[in-house]
Amino acid sequence: MFGKVDFMLQSTVEGLVCCRTKLSQTAKVLWRHRSVGDSEPPLDFSQKMQKIDAVKQTKHYAGHSKWKNIKATKEANDAARSVLFNSISYRMKAVALETGDSNPYTNIKLANLVEYAKKVNMPASTLKGILEKIQNNKSGETHIFPMRLLKGPAFVIYFVTDKLAHVKFHIVHISKKYNIKPLESSTFLHMFECASFIIASKDCTLEEAMEDAIKANATDVEEIEHETGPCFKFKGEFLHPEKITTKLGNLEYTIISMDSTCIPNVTTEVTEEELLNINKYKKKITTDIREIVKIEDNIV
Repeated sequence: MFGKVDFMLQSTVEGLVCCRTKLSQTAKVLWRHRSVGDSEPPLDFSQKMQKIDAVKQTKHYAGHSKWKNIKATKEANDAARSVLFNSISYRMKAVALETGDSNPYTNIKLANLVEYAKKVNMPASTLKGILEKIQNNKSGETHIFPMRLLKGPAFVIYFVTDKLAHVKFHIVHISKKYNIKPLESSTFLHMFECASFIIASKDCTLEEAMEDAIKANATDVEEIEHETGPCFKFKGEFLHPEKITTKLGNLEYTIISMDSTCIPNVTTEVTEEELLNINKYKKKITTDIREIVKIEDNIV
C-alpha cells in the first residue's frame, strides 16, 4: 500500500519538475522574442533626467536651426531690397541730371521711376527723401570716392556736386570715425571693374543692335530678358551713360533704365558685428552728406 503511494508521489513530483522545465524554456523563448517597448527595464531617476535633457536639447537645436534659416532668408531679402532701392535712387538722380528737370510732374522719365518705386514697395519716406535730395542737387557732376575699411571691404561712394573738395573733406571726416580711409586709385582699379549700363528696347535683331552700339559709341551689347520683354543691354563709359542714351534715342530705342556701377573683382567676407558697423557707417554718411547718391561695396 505504502509502496504504491510512494510511487504515485514520485510520479507527481517528476511531472511537476518536467512542467517547470518546460515553463522555463518557454519563458526563455518569450524573452528572446520580446518587444523592446514592452520589456525594457525601468529607468532610475538619473536616467530619466538624462532622457528628458536629451529631448529638450534636440528640440532646442531644431528651433535654433529654424531661426537661423529664417534670419538668413530675411537678411538676403533685405540686401536685395537695398540693392534695388539704391539702383532706383541712382536712376532717378541720373535722369534729373540728364534732363535738368527734377520735378516728376513735368519729367516723364522721372515720373515713371517714381511709379516703379511704388510698385516694388519702396517706403514712402524713402521715396520722399530721394526726391528731396534730387531737388536740392540741381547742379553738379557725378563723382566717386573709393574708400576702404582697414584690412576689410572697399566702398565706392557716388555723389553729385559742383563742390568736389568740400564733399570729399566731409566724407573723409566721417569715415575716420569708422576706421575707413581713402583707397588708392591703383588698388581700386584692381578691385573693381566700372562701367555704365543702359537697358533699351527696339524691334530689331542682335546684329542690328551691335551696329547701333558702334554708332552710339557703346563698348558692348547683349540681348537680355527684361520684365518688360526682350531688351538690349549696352555697356559704355563709366559715369556718363547719357552719352549713349542720347544717341540710342536718336536711333529710335526706348530707354528703360541706365546705371553706372562698379563690379568687384575681389570680394571680402565680414562678420555680423562688422556688417552691423558698416551699415551704421552707411546710414550716418548718407544722412549727413545729402550729395551722396549711393554706396557700393565688395562684401560677399
